[in-house]
Amino acid sequence: MSKHAALSQAEFDALLASLAPRRDLAGEKYEAIRRMLTRYFQWRHCVPPEDCADETIDRVARRLAGGERIRTGDPGRYFRGVARNVCLEWRKQDARKPPIIIPCAAEHPPHVEACLEYCLDTLPSEARQLLEVYYLNGPSELSARLGVTPNAVRLRVFKEKQRLRTCMAGCLAKRNE
Repeated sequence: MSKHAALSQAEFDALLASLAPRRDLAGEKYEAIRRMLTRYFQWRHCVPPEDCADETIDRVARRLAGGERIRTGDPGRYFRGVARNVCLEWRKQDARKPPIIIPCAAEHPPHVEACLEYCLDTLPSEARQLLEVYYLNGPSELSARLGVTPNAVRLRVFKEKQRLRTCMAGCLAKRNE
């Protein structure tokens, strides 16, 4: 995804004007659209979803300031169309990132192992067990245990790995200060 400068006042005004004639109603619609977009990106595992929602809103605002009009009766449909493109770009960008692999503690300073242990301890016990069984036995055994599809298992594991990555990044940043 591209990083744009902040919206200008004219771009923001064009956005609000396209949502409703009264500024207070436009503000309410803006907030509702932002919540909808945040949920949209959460469901599609685009992280962080708030940044993706803001990027979508910025793109729509710039188009509107450039003279484009929302032709559908529901502005939400227009925003979802732009959000779909933002999501696809995020997935392409995320696919290019190398996966975060936590190497053996023997190869790294002891604080890496300490951070990993700390972060695993902060996870709920169900989440930690989910990760342990997944990496020891694989998704098919875990899906049989839980009675869900392997894809559902992968999604759950993905969410827990994201939580673990976030915790590790924060812990390592604190230790390196």
